[in-house]
Amino acid sequence: MTSRARMPKWLAAMLVLILVFLDLPLAVIVLFSFNSSKSLSNFTGFSLRWYQDAAGSPDVVSALLLSLGVAAAATAVAVLLGTALAFGFVYGPRRVTRPIEAVTISTLITPELATAVGLMAVFTTLRVPLSTLTLIIGHASFTLVYVTVLVGSRLRTLDPALEEAAADLGAARPRVVATIMWPQLRTAIAGSAALAFVLSFGDFVTSVFLTGTDIAPLPVRIYGMLRFGLTPEINAVGTAMVGLTVLLGVAGVWLQRSKTLSRSTN
Repeated sequence: MTSRARMPKWLAAMLVLILVFLDLPLAVIVLFSFNSSKSLSNFTGFSLRWYQDAAGSPDVVSALLLSLGVAAAATAVAVLLGTALAFGFVYGPRRVTRPIEAVTISTLITPELATAVGLMAVFTTLRVPLSTLTLIIGHASFTLVYVTVLVGSRLRTLDPALEEAAADLGAARPRVVATIMWPQLRTAIAGSAALAFVLSFGDFVTSVFLTGTDIAPLPVRIYGMLRFGLTPEINAVGTAMVGLTVLLGVAGVWLQRSKTLSRSTN
């Protein structure tokens, strides 16, 4: 049994520097969200007062609830439409689906600013007032592409022999999907749903352009609070957002990894 090769010291040092570069700003936010004073340069003691202030602010709580609701609704729409698109791209006639798939995937590299401005122009032209509904539509429009890519990649790894065998035994297409394909797809769908929720919950650009005159989502609310200066309360809200997104992101990665490991051991 061969032992694993040791990582070169220069590569380990580079890895540490990259991790520090990526995580140091988050660590500073988390640290000073627990500061007992308003200072953003000197840590004077541990306190939860800023989390209490944020939790007691009606504007922050309303913005948080709006963001959670929009993210949940956008995720549901993205999962339904994205999964349907994935099935169409994988099982549809390639002559028809290939150009549509190329256009759909290209939105991953399209600047979000351009997409958001375009959506706002469409809603304005159609005289649709900006509201929670427009937010949901906007968030679903870019998150469904991630669902399509993840579910589609999983669909392409399925063994067609299992579907053919089930069909030969008399199973109709809905039964094949429910009994053969769904057990193999559910972790990919759950992982893509977690990713879609995280992307929607933390989105700022689309939210700015599609938010109505009522309550703003949490990222837009935080930006509005920054106009009065950076405060530990903003750090507390940011830390809560980071914690939620990291938790969901880890859950999505774990779902994908657990399915991959189970396939490799079988």
